[in-house]
Amino acid sequence: MTAEPRSTGPGTTGQGSSPQNASRGVRRDAAAGAAKGKGSDPAADVAAARAELAATLDALQDKLNVPKRVRIAAEENPIGLGAVALGVVAAIAGAVWLAIWMSRRT
Repeated sequence: MTAEPRSTGPGTTGQGSSPQNASRGVRRDAAAGAAKGKGSDPAADVAAARAELAATLDALQDKLNVPKRVRIAAEENPIGLGAVALGVVAAIAGAVWLAIWMSRRT
């Protein structure tokens, strides 16, 4: 199972511009090409399975790398990220205020 590239804007594929991301596209292409001739050559099947596993692991790594995702979100939409940060700060401040108010009330 390969991960489909996600569009992040006009003319982009969500892959980024790093060399490491470029190799992921090659891995997906290799997995797709090897999967077409499945069943005839065990070595080709193993190569296809390895390529598919590598693509899956790369997709999981991208999804679980929170600092990288925040950095990408900040580059794509800095105002949205600022709004989320402001909301988090307001929620924490409200929780602290509520805790103080409840402790003084009793």
